[in-house]
Parts: sequence; structure tokens; C-alpha cells
Amino acid sequence: MNNPDPINNALAVIADLTGPTGAIWLVGGSAGLQLRGLKLDKPPRDLDLYADECDAEALHEALREYAVDEPVESVSAIYRSILSHYRIEGVNVELVCGFIVASGEDRYEVEARRTLYPQRSVIAAGGFPVGVVPLAHELWFNMLRGRSDRVGLIAAAVRSEPGLHLPAFRTIEARNALTDESVGRVHDYIFVKGTENA
Repeated sequence: MNNPDPINNALAVIADLTGPTGAIWLVGGSAGLQLRGLKLDKPPRDLDLYADECDAEALHEALREYAVDEPVESVSAIYRSILSHYRIEGVNVELVCGFIVASGEDRYEVEARRTLYPQRSVIAAGGFPVGVVPLAHELWFNMLRGRSDRVGLIAAAVRSEPGLHLPAFRTIEARNALTDESVGRVHDYIFVKGTENA
């Protein structure tokens, strides 16, 4: 995987400061895709970190010297989370805890410890191991929020190594309230029709 320097430097700081807490967090979003080597149209604007709500306080305290705000519940038409923001090594960092995406009849709860962490990919940042969310999370998240461009990119990466990614799809689909129609669409993207209708 590629490690763009500013993001790599920020991740090293984060890993160093949060390591003693025992809290679990993973990199997601465009930075996570780039760290996996996926080719994005433009570089990431920020660094997204995902964690469970139970780890929000410990992570915020560990990163407090870089904080630009306090953790606050954020609710929108399809999202619910505890959000906080940091500026680390010149990188804007968003910590997203207890993230839930609800779109139509689909409800996806992002479980960092139980679901994403066991299926993570690991990169090195300044000598620290850093987890990146599985592509199954990225595909489901982007499908539920209607980002067809990202769905196509991610689905192509999944199809290149399906055996590596399918366990995470099975876990996410088993642990969330996702409609048969949506599950069928996701499976079509990665098994059948590719990306033309993503």
C-alpha cells in the first residue's frame, strides 16, 4: 500500500498517542482507499477514523492537544454519529464514533471492534501498525449514500481478490438490517454485472 506522507505522518502521531488507551480505531473514507492503493480522482481532503462510541472519550482525550472541537452527536437525514475534529501534521482528521447509516429500509451500524477490526488490512505508519477498514464496509457505505463512482471503484478492487473480501461482506450482511434488494445489488456489483449500473 502507498503511504502519502502527510497522512502517514498524522497516522503515526495518532497511533502513538492512542496506543496506550487500548481503544480501537480504523482508517476509512478516501484516505483509506488511497492507502489501499486505489486510484482516486483527487487526493483525500481529510482523514476519517472510525471507532465505536465506547472508545470516543478515550480517543478524544489522547488527541486533545490537536482538537479543534469537542465530541458531539451529529444527526442528519441518513447518518448518526459522535463526531470530533483534529488538526494533526497539517491534516484535517475527523473521528466518527458510533456511526449508523439508515437509507430507506436499510440500517447499517458500523461496529469497529466486532466487525471491522477482525477484517482490517494493516499498514505501517511511522513504525506503527494501523488498521484500514475492509472494502466491504466502503462498498456498503457508498452504496447506501448513493456514491456510484466510489461503488464502481471499490467493486472492481473487490473482484480482483474476492476471497480476501467476502468474509467481511458476510459478516456485515449478517449483523445488519439490510434488505434483500440491497444485498442483491451489492452482490451483483461484485459477482455479476460489474460496475455499469453501480
